[in-house]
Parts: sequence; structure tokens; C-alpha cells
Amino acid sequence: MGKPLYQAIYEELKQKIESGVYSEHTALPAERALCQHYHVSRSTIRAALEELSRNGYILKSHGNGNFVKPLLFEQRLTSFHSFAGSLRAQHVMIENEILSYDLIEPGNYLMVLSQAAPKESLSPRWHKLVRLRSTHEFPLMIETSYLPANRFPMIDMEILKKGSLYSYLERYYKMRITDATESLTATLPSTKERTYLQVSAHHPCILFERLCYENGVLIAVHRTVVRGDKFKFVSSFHHDHVSEETEGF
Repeated sequence: MGKPLYQAIYEELKQKIESGVYSEHTALPAERALCQHYHVSRSTIRAALEELSRNGYILKSHGNGNFVKPLLFEQRLTSFHSFAGSLRAQHVMIENEILSYDLIEPGNYLMVLSQAAPKESLSPRWHKLVRLRSTHEFPLMIETSYLPANRFPMIDMEILKKGSLYSYLERYYKMRITDATESLTATLPSTKERTYLQVSAHHPCILFERLCYENGVLIAVHRTVVRGDKFKFVSSFHHDHVSEETEGF
């Protein structure tokens, strides 16, 4: 009572989106169908849809309809970051499933990466740990971690099923990361990645490759394939002077 009609329709559609009646990426009923269902004019329906769009619940595609936006998690890139830590800050708990573990010799991938650390004598054996990281509702990423066995002789899989890899290494091996580099690349998932991430062959993903160093020695490599529809990456800059690169931008 006392509420505009479009607002009541907006709140009902919003509740259906939040409860999963209209799931992510699916189209809402056409405007004509909504008009018939609610017995209102098209202008009233359009006002409700505009409110849904303004508040981030739907994407309006001209000529194609209105689609439910996926839930996005914010990941800040301004400092050394942890996906699990960022999600916990957003009140989202992440679950770990260990897909595989092997003790391997360094192949071409690790040999090339190790060239960035000239002080290091490359470990003859590396732990290769592959984990699926998910929320309660859906998978988020597949993380492949490489750890040198000469720095970390043993890895306890049972602990890593429930906890953080970094926390484990800091606690049991006194690991202290002094430097890290990270690259982001757009990618499409492999057949195996599609299965675990529950996405299609053309679903956009982002490949994170992180190299972690301890006093100039490469001590961890992470190759993480992240679902591109689940994260918004945010970076901020402090502009205190105009550099040659930005001048005239």
C-alpha cells in the first residue's frame, strides 16, 4: 500500500532472481508476457526492468531481451592478494577439493620460469598440487601450484583440504614471500577445466600466473584458471606526478 506498482513488480522479480527462480545468464520473460502476467501497461514493466538494471540484477540487451547478471566477486589487485582471503572479506567461504597431487621433475614450464630467478639452483623435484576452489553453490577456479621439494620436503594433503596453502607453508616451514610477480591473460578453458568449472567451451576465463620469491629464490608457482563471469578485478592508482607514459593520454 502506498507503493508504486512498478516498485512492487521490481521487488517480486528481484526476489525471484535472488532465490534462483530466474538463474544467472537466463532471460527474463518478454515484456509482453510480463504485462499479461501482472495485468499492467508496458511502461510499468519497463520502469520495473529499469530499476532491476540500475541495481545490477539484469543486463538489458537491445533486441535480445533482459538477462540475469551473474554474481560477481570483487578482487583487488593493488597488493599481494589471496582469492580465499578476499572472498572471506565478502562473507563468502571457499571450499577446496584436491584433484591431483604428484612429485615431479621440472619440465619446460618450470625451467623457463626459473630463468627469472638467476640466484636459484632449480630444485630437482617439485610438488604439483591441483585444487578446485568453489563456493557452496558453484566452482570458481582451478589452481595448479608448484612447490620446490628442497624447500618444502612434505605437503600434508589433509590440512590443505580445509585450509590455506600459504598459511600452511608459513606455519610449518616459516615461509616468507619477499617478492611476487603476476600476469593476467584471457583464455578459454580446456576440456578438463570445462568439466570441473561447469562451463562451456566458449566460456571466458582468466589465467593468473603468479611467481613467488623468498630472497630471490623461486619458491612457488601458481597457475590459476578463474571463471571470467564470477570476478570483477579492481585496481587503484595514486597520481602524484605526470609520467612520460601518461602525459598526453
